[in-house]
Amino acid sequence: MNLIDTVALSKKICDQPIQCQLAYTTANNFLGRIVNGYHQDAFDICLLTPKAAHALCQVQNELIHNHELGLLVFDAYRPRRAVKDFMQWSKAPPASDFELQRKKLHYPHIEKNQLFDLGYVAEDSNHCYGNTVDLVLIDLQTKKILNMGAIFDYMDPLSHITNTENEIGAEAYQNRQILRDAMEKHGFHPYQYEFWHYCHGGPKGREVEGPLDIEITANLKGIGV
Repeated sequence: MNLIDTVALSKKICDQPIQCQLAYTTANNFLGRIVNGYHQDAFDICLLTPKAAHALCQVQNELIHNHELGLLVFDAYRPRRAVKDFMQWSKAPPASDFELQRKKLHYPHIEKNQLFDLGYVAEDSNHCYGNTVDLVLIDLQTKKILNMGAIFDYMDPLSHITNTENEIGAEAYQNRQILRDAMEKHGFHPYQYEFWHYCHGGPKGREVEGPLDIEITANLKGIGV
């Protein structure tokens, strides 16, 4: 399978474990439901390929030592079937009032059938190759998310990495810079439209030949560690 549970790995080589709350194992995401390929009881399983997993632990250690901050992962390896689910969902009418509530939180200024064309979701997602991760900064003591200028999966120009201090505020700008500096130092490439999205080695950093389509279930906890 060639995947590692980063959370389990981090308990061995990080001063403090990396936190993980997979957004697509719950209904509290931009679809408003659990995504195909994710299981509700696997919310704390963050899978990456070996080089990406070890690099992420290096990022966590640097943040701890230099800023007394940590990482919170919302998504890492993503099954191919999840991307197909995104595509089918984007073409269908809203399925519930709750989905419309999530639209107000995640993509209030566009329609869901625009998400792929605008670059917020990709048909050939780097997530499916296991070297890509979605994450934010947290306070190590309280485990609360720092001000990043927008929530995770906010599909809007406010999430672009080109935002200035005047656009998102000094605190959010500084936090984004801290995250980006640490991630880039250890080989992760940022994505222009999403401040939370980083790909280890970029597209050339893929450690598997094709997109993986393995469901994320609780029995994968600790895999490869």
